Amino acid sequence: MSSPSGWSRAAEMIEALGWAAADGVQLLRAAPLTGAHHPPLNPDMPALLLFDSAPVWSALEGVLRNQYPPAHTLSLVAPDLTVRPLLLQALDGVRGEWLALGVPPLPRPGSFERFQETIAHLRAPEGCPWDRKQTHSSLRPYLLEETYEVLDALDSGDVHALREELGDLLLQIVLHAQIAVEAGEFSMADVIATVNEKIIRRHPHVWGTVDVSSDQDVVVNWDRLKQAEKAENGAPASRLDGVSRSLPALSQAFSYQDRAARVKFDWETIEPVIAKVSEEIAELQAAQTPAEREAEVGDLLFAVVNWARWLGVEPESALRATNARFYRRFRYIEEQAAAQGRPLDELSLEEMDALWEAAKENGL
Repeated sequence: MSSPSGWSRAAEMIEALGWAAADGVQLLRAAPLTGAHHPPLNPDMPALLLFDSAPVWSALEGVLRNQYPPAHTLSLVAPDLTVRPLLLQALDGVRGEWLALGVPPLPRPGSFERFQETIAHLRAPEGCPWDRKQTHSSLRPYLLEETYEVLDALDSGDVHALREELGDLLLQIVLHAQIAVEAGEFSMADVIATVNEKIIRRHPHVWGTVDVSSDQDVVVNWDRLKQAEKAENGAPASRLDGVSRSLPALSQAFSYQDRAARVKFDWETIEPVIAKVSEEIAELQAAQTPAEREAEVGDLLFAVVNWARWLGVEPESALRATNARFYRRFRYIEEQAAAQGRPLDELSLEEMDALWEAAKENGL
């Protein structure tokens, strides 16, 4: 099972597997894959993994399952070129000597490169007039819309919806990258290389020698590295500059407070945090003018966000969940009014309150 023997017999193995070499086959040594976490394979093309020693089957199965489903049918190739099919989920139980492992493509095109080709085709002269017309600016509302639809899917716990909405969000990202390619600005490879380098650079406890004892140490170290990068690039050094001004106000307030807390601009206990909420309520009640009331409402909301942060609650998600509950319960009131043949505005407040409580009792 030496590597030179495997490479020299690759054409024979491809033929034994019934693949057409002219259509393209990925040839790799299996050994390096067992130390990886994601297989470096294009799932739209067949791959032949050559064994130069007995593989660690469990490790090989684990890395392949990061891209292929457990029931994906593979093929083991013996030294005499006989082929044994088996499911990926059974790979850990393999015994004996084998020359290679054949990994067929996924049943549906699923590579990132294939998707980039699809989007580039849309933008080509023979593509779609609507897609060709789009710019970074014109796509902005769609990017925002798809982001919120991903959040809706997360809130609902519907994994099928999440899969679809993540695809729609990815579409926006790839469209922006393709527009940038055409304008000579940057490519998707630049996007991925930049974020990949950033992730590795900001995780020295994973790819370096830095020791951390908790997730909070990771956050603090990340912030320090980020500030150092900004200083090197000549960018404004405020720790708040990295918070997007396009964020919803609750999320923006939460992020501002979190970043300030990383340098200990924060109370030491939760009691003053709660007291600050009471103080802001009193100031709102004492406000005399519309401008004063608006300012005090803002201060109160900011204080409540801080209280939520201390409780470990992300306020934007909490309010979205409350909005969803309100929708379900109010919809219940509308449905019950319709079932009684009564217009909603003819119900008294007491009747609507009773229906609201009934909705709560029904788990809405």
